[in-house]
Amino acid sequence: MRGSLVGGFILLCAIAGSPSPASAQQANEGGAGLWVVIPAAVGDQGRALERNAEVIREALTDRGLRVWPPNRAAERFEVLGSAPAPEVSQSDIDRWVERSRAAVRYLARADYKAARRELKAAQHLADRAAEELNREAARAQQVLDTCLFMVRAYVETGSGAEARRQARECRRLVPRVEPTAFRHTPEVRDLLSEVDREMASEAPGSLTVLSSPTDCLVRINGVEFGQTPMRDIELPVGNYRLQVECDREQRGRIHRVAVESGQNRITIDVDLDRVVRTRPDLHLEYSARQAWAEDRIGDARQLAAALDDANRLVVSERDDGVLRIDLDAAGLVPATVWLGQAGEAVAPEEARRGVDALLEGRSVDFSTAHPTAQPSWFTAEQARSGSPADEHVPRGQRTDVGATEGPRPRGQRIAGWSLLAVGAASMGASLGWHIRRGTLGDRFVDAPADLAAGQDWQDARIPVWTLAAVGGASATAAMPLLLPNKPRTPWWGWTLGAGGLGLGAYGVYQAVTMTRCPKPFVTDGVAVSQCVDRGQEAGRVALSIAGAAPLLTVPLVYLFRPLRLDPAVSAGRHGALLELRRVF
Repeated sequence: MRGSLVGGFILLCAIAGSPSPASAQQANEGGAGLWVVIPAAVGDQGRALERNAEVIREALTDRGLRVWPPNRAAERFEVLGSAPAPEVSQSDIDRWVERSRAAVRYLARADYKAARRELKAAQHLADRAAEELNREAARAQQVLDTCLFMVRAYVETGSGAEARRQARECRRLVPRVEPTAFRHTPEVRDLLSEVDREMASEAPGSLTVLSSPTDCLVRINGVEFGQTPMRDIELPVGNYRLQVECDREQRGRIHRVAVESGQNRITIDVDLDRVVRTRPDLHLEYSARQAWAEDRIGDARQLAAALDDANRLVVSERDDGVLRIDLDAAGLVPATVWLGQAGEAVAPEEARRGVDALLEGRSVDFSTAHPTAQPSWFTAEQARSGSPADEHVPRGQRTDVGATEGPRPRGQRIAGWSLLAVGAASMGASLGWHIRRGTLGDRFVDAPADLAAGQDWQDARIPVWTLAAVGGASATAAMPLLLPNKPRTPWWGWTLGAGGLGLGAYGVYQAVTMTRCPKPFVTDGVAVSQCVDRGQEAGRVALSIAGAAPLLTVPLVYLFRPLRLDPAVSAGRHGALLELRRVF
């Protein structure tokens, strides 16, 4: 029987492991549990928006959420997403050429130590900026020549393994380019030919490159390979840096591609590459307001996907200069808040108020004297006018605002967790006293004439019943404050309710089949044993009812939680849709 009570207590504590506000909030925080705040500006607005974006990050942190630092987000995106093309000045190129020539002179004099020093310095620039140096055929050939001078240094010092490794690296660095024949010794040319044959015999990777838009130039490590869609280009297995350029005057962002044996496929959104910026911090920068209006939410979504699918808040500016923050996160109601003029610093308390509204799924205009609620993401005026209200719609998508879920307000969650903690502690203490009372009852049965043992057994019933009542009441009161908003009773709500029903039925069964205790009480062995059994059964009744109450409350909260319908207008390029959204 004690095992049944322990099982019921564990089932009660399982509420803390179910999708409660805190755990639901964590589930909404993406694979890494982080949020990212992305400024989206037109022209040179970015700096002013970034100042307010920092205040928004602090407000999220105050809520206990983990937020990407802007510099870390930029670094991460450059690794997993794309990085800007390297900037190489003419003076850098001049120094690189001079070091290459100096290395050749040292090699001619057999001064291999000095040659390697110069070659390593030249190779450092080639590795860092191969995409830029390889853009011109003649310069790409010079990059390969410089790399092969290092091979010569290894060959002539008897380092055959290092020479072969360096030759493979040279070919990976500059694919599809032949070296200048007269600048290299027969040993170096033969080794490169041998490495080329080895790499050709190995299982290559087949790379397909698609882009939006199409018919754009593809460069791999800076070398031209063709136009998109480019299909089934064979490359040796390894890491490459890929650029897709629809405008020959504008350098494409660099995408790191790991080519493996077999089929490899990558799709580049060139429109996103044109507007994403990672220097100094991660943000979006548009040249025209129309593009900003249509694409900023969808573009921010792609940025966040590269950051372990982080949730995102997009900070931008309305046409009239009002700062706006759009929330776009899985499992949360899409919402927008407005917080005064974008060029002015937002006060921390205003930012916290806006963040609270967003996380609760409410769209509110705080920029006016009297804050007013707005339909989620869209206003009826924008939908009727067919204005750049499409600004709310991610590229190629329509936003559906239906019955959605979200965490309870922060104050309610804190109170709910506090009550649940009190309830769990009280239930645990009641279970402990129940077990202790059973031990005291066993002593009383062994010595029925010991009045002190009988009194201890009798007194132990008070904490059992009192703590069970406090625990059941506290946990029950916590449920309405703690359970996350759901459009309907979730499956786990019914499961916990069924557990509560079973626990309650067990308590009723114990009460109906309770052992009879003689009245008045007599201190003989049989009578004492019967009364002790009845006392333990009564304790199990108290614990069962106390544990069943909060479990039964879970489905009841969802069945009887007040329902309000709020109009939400979703606007798209081909019209608008008016829906009713459940608000809790």
